[in-house]
Amino acid sequence: METEKLAAQINTHIENDRKKHSHDEVSPKHSKGKNDSNFKVVSAEHIAQVRAKRQAERKAKKEAMIARGLDPDCPPDLQFIRRPLLEVDSQCEVKGFKFKLMTYNCLAQALIRRKLFPNSGNALKWFKRSQVLLKEFEYYSADILCLQEIDFIQYQSFWKKNLHGLGYDLQFHRHGTKNHGVTIAWKRELFSMADRMLIEYDKEASDSIEPRTTTNNVGLILALKFSDRVTSRFPGSSSKGILVGTTHLFWHPFGTFERTRQCYVLLKKMKEFSRRVMVLQDGADRQDQKWYPFICGDFNSQPFDAPYLSMTSKPISYEDRAKTVIACSTSYTFSKRRNGEDCDEEEGGNIEKYGDQPATPVPQQFDANQEQLQLLSDMEKIHNALPARAISVYSVGYKSAHPENAGVDNKRHEPEISNWAETWRGLLDYIFFIQTWDFSDKRKPDELGNFRRENGVTIRRLLRMPPACEMPSHGQPHEGEYGSDHLAMMCELELDMH
Repeated sequence: METEKLAAQINTHIENDRKKHSHDEVSPKHSKGKNDSNFKVVSAEHIAQVRAKRQAERKAKKEAMIARGLDPDCPPDLQFIRRPLLEVDSQCEVKGFKFKLMTYNCLAQALIRRKLFPNSGNALKWFKRSQVLLKEFEYYSADILCLQEIDFIQYQSFWKKNLHGLGYDLQFHRHGTKNHGVTIAWKRELFSMADRMLIEYDKEASDSIEPRTTTNNVGLILALKFSDRVTSRFPGSSSKGILVGTTHLFWHPFGTFERTRQCYVLLKKMKEFSRRVMVLQDGADRQDQKWYPFICGDFNSQPFDAPYLSMTSKPISYEDRAKTVIACSTSYTFSKRRNGEDCDEEEGGNIEKYGDQPATPVPQQFDANQEQLQLLSDMEKIHNALPARAISVYSVGYKSAHPENAGVDNKRHEPEISNWAETWRGLLDYIFFIQTWDFSDKRKPDELGNFRRENGVTIRRLLRMPPACEMPSHGQPHEGEYGSDHLAMMCELELDMH
């Protein structure tokens, strides 16, 4: 009826126009042209066909955008690619506590240099990029966020208010000379903070191994206690909460040895923190309490590099490429001028030239001298003396969820990329579960069933990570794609609450 009414209105308008023009002083030839050609009666059927065609075009456009992971109702400059959570372990009935844990390097605004992002355009502007990142957090709705490269200024003026509005409480930590730091945010309806540990790697001891340079890198570990809303669902459970740490390790291409030392410090501090939260204020040791430990972040290390292998492969013995790269890094001399904000400037792409330096951080071969070999031996010893082992959640589960993109360029079944910048692409970000190591277990990598049985943690779903072949030639961030040069990683886990 609406279409017929509209057609009648249009035809009435045409008839009035016809009468108006019939009185104009025009030649018969021109008058005939107007009456015959310019004033056609529009039928209800024709209007319905045009309307149906336009609706079909809009529907097809909307479906095409959804298929690409875009929100058709979002402005083009605030779009981001929405990725699905892929099923991993769905065999077991859900009986425990499910939660989502995300890690995301958000790209510090203080580190942005246009020359490093030549194709990013307006996507670099904070007033746009901040909204894209916020929309990502709202869409994925993780219960715990581990964030790196969070600008202190933006943390104070933007993140605290907006994340609080999404239901999060949060903590921030940075080195005093850096513009950016790390943040952990958690849904206040599920958790409350029971304890906190701040890590400054340059000040932390690592047995006889000294820091090779000033890095100003930090870590943050929190004890997040289950809220009454959670514990009321599991009466009598010994599970008290989650220990979660986040960090951003030394970025430098020749920093492999120092990153490996920082990994040792991180695991050591997590073990110390675990013991600390077991002790009540009255000094009683509560070993009957169960806390699930996780560490997430940007480790600036790939699955075949010494930092990653030192955490995940116990006992560690550096071999082949890993040995070549870490040995080469011991031959690099860092400038004594490295300090404070100079670190951030270098992180933006300026590598200092100082003394007789190796030509590349990844040589085909490297002949280490006795001093360098001793450093490698010492590093192996301190890692192998630490009763802690990291297990990558994606390493365990991604081959079940997305086998085409698991282990493409590594033997650990990890996805291919988490960083897609203009000058470098690869996997740098991880979500680790920290397991007590008894100095005998040599499995590598871990199997899904063993991981569930030994740790009381079921990997339900993992956020899909695109392989390199699906990414554009240009780097990120980019309008309509991603808000950072890193991609968020997220897992949905179920904890045994017996």
